[in-house]
Amino acid sequence: MGNIVVSLDIGSSKVCVLIAEMNKKQFNILGVGTSECKGVKKGIIVDIDTTVEAIINAVKQAEQMANIQVKSVYVNIAGGYTNIYKNKGVIAVSREDREITSEDVKRVIQAAKVVAVPAGREIIDIIPEQFIVDGYSDIKDPVGMVGVRLEVDANLIIASCTTVQNIIRSVQKAGLTVDGIIVEPIGTSSVILNEDEKELGVALIDVGAETTDISIFRKGSLTYTKVIPVGGNHITNDISIILKISSADAEKIKRQYGVASPNMIKNDEVIKINNLAGKGQKEIHIMEVAEIIDARLSEMMYLIKNEIDNNETLSSLAAGIVITGGGLFNIKGIQDVAQSYFDVPVRFGYPNYIGVASPVYAAAVGIAMYELKQKRGSSIDYKSAQPQREIAVTNEEDEEDIEKPSFITKIKEFFADFF
Repeated sequence: MGNIVVSLDIGSSKVCVLIAEMNKKQFNILGVGTSECKGVKKGIIVDIDTTVEAIINAVKQAEQMANIQVKSVYVNIAGGYTNIYKNKGVIAVSREDREITSEDVKRVIQAAKVVAVPAGREIIDIIPEQFIVDGYSDIKDPVGMVGVRLEVDANLIIASCTTVQNIIRSVQKAGLTVDGIIVEPIGTSSVILNEDEKELGVALIDVGAETTDISIFRKGSLTYTKVIPVGGNHITNDISIILKISSADAEKIKRQYGVASPNMIKNDEVIKINNLAGKGQKEIHIMEVAEIIDARLSEMMYLIKNEIDNNETLSSLAAGIVITGGGLFNIKGIQDVAQSYFDVPVRFGYPNYIGVASPVYAAAVGIAMYELKQKRGSSIDYKSAQPQREIAVTNEEDEEDIEKPSFITKIKEFFADFF
């Protein structure tokens, strides 16, 4: 069962659960579930019971689709609510022949964890940047090499104990155990960014419902992360308040007619929306909607640029900016507007897999992929006595005939049941 991972993305507007496997280096999605969540504000859990209910609903959907009972999950924490501390670990190689083993690697990483952690905070992850063997640096994997002294330069991810414990408590009250807590940009980057981008320097901008995570990668590692309290819901609220319509109508208008700049409007179409009082209808000009969106986007772009400039210059990010997340996904022309504003290459990133080809699923897919690459797994049970090969590909000859039709059928059933 070790090749199956269950990831849990707790966001400000929704909870997403994803069940995935790595079979012969092929990433396969077995099940996915989403549920509206009102227990999280600006990336922080403020109502555990409401969050628990959303987790349970999303898990049930994913379990039904994959025919698997979930027992444990890997869960995300917003990057902006963590701090990155650099530290070094040093050990003597244990074997007489001086060959470095995986146990030596574990020991040196543990040695890097020996650091004074501020009160009220705890280490949730450690990410090696490079290993050094007898003074030779830039080593990614020292196992099998020969040396006397092994060192590691590592990034310690430290978060508030309160934030971490509320995440764990919510998962446990949903009847699950926590396999690990993953910093969201690290997970998301594994499916949104390529290795060249992370090596050259890139800013990953993850726009959610109420917050935007800004994460900078250099030389293959996460070097900085920050959250700003503005997201896609702020655009919806602006439309609702200024046009005096319901939030539900404002969201529909944003998704269907939203554009990133008034210059993109060729014909000022007029649409009719029911009045809040319930009597009659009011006319809304699409140009006015575009102007509202443009004003809020300008603020978001300014805040993002200001945050990046405080730590890096945009020109130093050779790979530019990658935008993901569901907050801006439905606004047409956002990539071109962002590129003109930042004056660096900008692209929109999302998982390219059937059923989850949307930035909404970026974090959940990224966490699963990251953990599978680390050869970790979650605890699961199969709900029936069906052969495992109907869920997971067991050999290359069966892949064409079994896995793909089975998965597409599950996708159809999933959307028929829940949407």
